[in-house]
Amino acid sequence: MYSNNNLLITLGAIGCLGVLALLLNFGVLSGNWRWDDTAILLHLHQYSIIDDFVNPGVWQQFSPANLTPWLILSFELDLIIFGVRPELFYLHQLVALTAAAAALYFCLTLWISRKFAFFGAFLFLLGAPSLLVMQQLMTRHYVEGMVFCLLCLSCYVLFLRQSKPMLLVVSGLFYILAITAKEIYVPLVLLLPFLPESNLRHRLKAMLPLLIIVSAYTLWRGHMLDSFTGGYVDSSEYISASFVGDIVSSFSRFPALLFGGFWFVFVLLYLLLAGCYSAVCRSRLLTSAVVVLLVLLPLVPLVRSPGIVIADRYLFLLWLVLSFSVAFFSDRLSVKFREQKKPGLLRTVHVTAVVFMLISLSHGLNVRQAVANTAVEFDAQAEFIWQNHDQIAFVPSDNLLTSFWFVTSLIEFKSRLLAGETSPVPIVDTIYLDATVSSLLEYGHDCRCMREVVEAIPARLATWRNRTQPDAPLSLSFEYQGGYFAWQFGPYEHGTYQVVSDVIGVIPVPTSGRLRVTLAEDTPFYLRYTAPEGWITYSTEQRVQPDSPLISWQRE
Repeated sequence: MYSNNNLLITLGAIGCLGVLALLLNFGVLSGNWRWDDTAILLHLHQYSIIDDFVNPGVWQQFSPANLTPWLILSFELDLIIFGVRPELFYLHQLVALTAAAAALYFCLTLWISRKFAFFGAFLFLLGAPSLLVMQQLMTRHYVEGMVFCLLCLSCYVLFLRQSKPMLLVVSGLFYILAITAKEIYVPLVLLLPFLPESNLRHRLKAMLPLLIIVSAYTLWRGHMLDSFTGGYVDSSEYISASFVGDIVSSFSRFPALLFGGFWFVFVLLYLLLAGCYSAVCRSRLLTSAVVVLLVLLPLVPLVRSPGIVIADRYLFLLWLVLSFSVAFFSDRLSVKFREQKKPGLLRTVHVTAVVFMLISLSHGLNVRQAVANTAVEFDAQAEFIWQNHDQIAFVPSDNLLTSFWFVTSLIEFKSRLLAGETSPVPIVDTIYLDATVSSLLEYGHDCRCMREVVEAIPARLATWRNRTQPDAPLSLSFEYQGGYFAWQFGPYEHGTYQVVSDVIGVIPVPTSGRLRVTLAEDTPFYLRYTAPEGWITYSTEQRVQPDSPLISWQRE
């Protein structure tokens, strides 16, 4: 049990972490809806939360590739308590991130000193993944799932030490919450036999309730997704030689994504720290190797689609593990160097810890600013859609065109919530622009606001017609089978292809591919080709029909 003094120290540490989280992320409290937020709001308004846990047809309307119903529940609680006030959703996000740092601090104190446990939690808040998840409400389940995961691990360790059955029960409950939040926390159960606690027989016996839970989860997942795997590509691709190459290429970029131009310094210092710990403390680093493997494996399905190109939610758990290990290694080495009366080496450990923090914060702030600049586009256009009606039209910015569900979901959510209120009409491509439109607005990057299109609408249409070559060769074939959309476009090897739709937006695509996606029956689209010389051409309008024969079209 904690003494009063220890309790005060813990509360003080949590308070400091909360203040740091607030100082680092205060600006986001003025944010609006962004990215997937509106799709989540619409989904929870359409369906019962119970259906998201038990009805595959309902859940797959939201995501056919992942099973994360906790995210819907978390948003629904916010909507019930706060109403349509995004600033309070972000406040919840801030509290959740503070709770994650506090849970990391508590977990670390099970093995190391409070000083280095606080350092580990402090470092965790400074990293790019932690700064970025605060920008995106849609990543709430990663944050809250991490809280549950760390509390599950902590309760399991305390059970091994104290043999109190209630601790194992609580550990199991936190594990259930963690895995309903996000799949990446499922492998936690595989780590438990390798923990440096008690003996192997005791650890395996204590694992049994969690193994029962994960077995039930596997059946539940298969029922809800019609698949036991995740991701947006066919699982059969995972074993191909080319996919292995993609994995190696993607994973090798992680250091640069996390630490920017100073990645080499961080990696070198980290390897020296881990190597010194292994040598001085005579550790084989077996547990560390298992942790790394369990963290990286769930990232494999993401390598090709959507791709891991920034240190955002996909590297959030990896960043937690790095923060944990840096704190753990530093503390163990400090103890040894203090015992051996080597103040020079002890100071080196402390200086290294400061360098880790500076590198993490410097890069994290730069990446956060880039993401925040994109977020402003969503903020301005969300406010514009919410405040205006269908007497005017607007051209969504490029980031909204590739995330067009943000626009369509917000428009429908507004209509449902405000009893049929209309919204501005989105014009995703000039092919949809009607000459009778009297007012057309677009997002201005310089003013970060919505403003009238400079050129007159007839002139805009004339410029578009001059660029368009309606008789240029073009071909397409596609099918939508079992939730996968497969396509082949041609005949050009150079230039760009885009799927253009007033339902799904404007999606750049390669000449061929296969992707897991949810599309409504009769979803319309055009194939647009843009040549290197600047001219464009379109197919005729196509319609997606689920589980229909291969559809082909060609213009020679």
